Amino acid sequence: MPTLNWIGKEKVVSHHQDVPYRVLEHKYGFTAEKGEQSESTNSGNKIIHGDNLEALKSLLPEYEGKIKCIYIDPPYNTGKEGWVYNDSVNHPKILKWLGDVVGKEGDDLSRHDKWLCMMYPRIQLLHKLLKDDGIISIHIDENEYHNLVIVLEEVFGKKNNLGTIIWDKKNPKGDSQKLSYQHESIIVFCKNADLVKGNVKRKKKNARKIIEFSKKVFAKIGKESYPEDILQLCKKYKLDKAFFNEHKFIYDLETVNKEFADWINAQDFSGGEKAYKFIDENGEVYQSVSMAWPNKKQAPDEYFIPLVHPITKNECPVPERGWRNPPDTMKSLLAKDLILFGKDDSTQPRRKYLLKENMFENISSLIGFGGSDDDFQKQIGIKLENPKPYVFATELVDWFSEPDSIVLDSFAGSGTTAHAVLKLNSEDEGSRKFILIQCDEYDKDGNVVNVCEDVTTKRIRKVITGYGKGANTVKGLGGNFDYFEIGLPLFDENQNLNEQVGLAKIREYIWFSETRTSFKEPNKEPYFLGKKDESAYYFIYEKDRLTTLDYDALELIKTKGEQYVIYADNCLLPKEFMAKKNIIFKKIPRDITRF
Repeated sequence: MPTLNWIGKEKVVSHHQDVPYRVLEHKYGFTAEKGEQSESTNSGNKIIHGDNLEALKSLLPEYEGKIKCIYIDPPYNTGKEGWVYNDSVNHPKILKWLGDVVGKEGDDLSRHDKWLCMMYPRIQLLHKLLKDDGIISIHIDENEYHNLVIVLEEVFGKKNNLGTIIWDKKNPKGDSQKLSYQHESIIVFCKNADLVKGNVKRKKKNARKIIEFSKKVFAKIGKESYPEDILQLCKKYKLDKAFFNEHKFIYDLETVNKEFADWINAQDFSGGEKAYKFIDENGEVYQSVSMAWPNKKQAPDEYFIPLVHPITKNECPVPERGWRNPPDTMKSLLAKDLILFGKDDSTQPRRKYLLKENMFENISSLIGFGGSDDDFQKQIGIKLENPKPYVFATELVDWFSEPDSIVLDSFAGSGTTAHAVLKLNSEDEGSRKFILIQCDEYDKDGNVVNVCEDVTTKRIRKVITGYGKGANTVKGLGGNFDYFEIGLPLFDENQNLNEQVGLAKIREYIWFSETRTSFKEPNKEPYFLGKKDESAYYFIYEKDRLTTLDYDALELIKTKGEQYVIYADNCLLPKEFMAKKNIIFKKIPRDITRF
């Protein structure tokens, strides 16, 4: 597999391991009910202010392997400066980071080298956070597309490249000196292709609309009516339909299908949706598909068994290279009435696909969407540069998540991803959670701008509670979130526990590192962290003195378990005794897992 090399790569390939774990400091919660800042909502929705490399590291204890959908829009590295999105890696914070991490080599890096040094450790942490069946999708343009694909294949594996969606924006770049790009790319990877194979699909966008219209027109069977042009003529000129009684007809299945097909063909639907243009005698919408063997080589002999016409009782023609399905499948399709025969045995039978059983379709590699959020921005009073349109983003989040998924955006910008999550939850009563990360930006004068508070959370508050005035009022989607700042590192420069973060955060970290589950303060038993899977966890720690696991300390162990995991500074218990009592000792801080 090809790999990509650039100046500084050897310094950043393992940098994600060196990034200090910092605690997340909760600042406030926000709920639709109160419409103002409050205590923690414990909703699971998080907006995090700070550097996304540090924030991603801080998410590992609670979220490693739990994120179903990662949807990011990183800097495109166009070399242009501008607020709110600083679309250049000459960002002061990144330059400082390059100096600290890459060292003197950072002074000689090209724009592309810098961008890759910035992205690589972040991609590695995103990979750790993704579920085994999770999917990451990344917006990018021509400046870094090829570099990003190679890096993603290096981190995720080539087999986990699900492809690239070409987003036709319907508007070519006007300032191009080369080919005028009208599209951007959305690169899609997964954690484990074996788990998502065959499941990368989207809902047929207009399936419910088709089914609703089919019910409406099918209900006309047996009713009298006139041709549509006569109905329109009478309506326009207020004529009595009795003048046209000779053209009156009674709806039957044939006339229903003609009206249904005319309606389908007049709609702006995808080809896959327009194929469902028939209604059967039970009112079910379906399409007709060939059952011929799809390969160039001839099918096995048993794939040539003829089908008998139900009326003539004669054998129907068999496809030249055989049927698509084996005999058992053909029998099953016959029993379910999913094979369509012609009027007589001269016609080759076809497969009947019911729309209600095929509500999903493959995701196309070409998506056209030319909309923008200009009107939305005006209504909420925020000016953004090239944000992802939230209608388009909502579709993508829907494709790659499930109603109970956690969705992460580590380049949050204006918060489009959270908007998409809230919109989807309001539509299908889902319980998706969002995590947004946004760092400070710098305006053209070099002043620090808190985009996370001034833009990201401002937008999400309005989406939750509603916005606009008068006839333009938009009802809020509801929801809530908690706002966090990146706090102190858990370990100091000597790799000892940083007591300034507080004992509560330390206990929380230890529990996460051991159980990968959320921490809740247990009973008042001293040093007790909790119990999981019959293992009892204890963290015997004091700020001002060393602790020792000995026979006296065992008197503090009140909760019974099949196994005991006990942290302390020292241990004086005999190994034979510990093995007999199923006690595992872990030394503070040496044996604490470092994320």
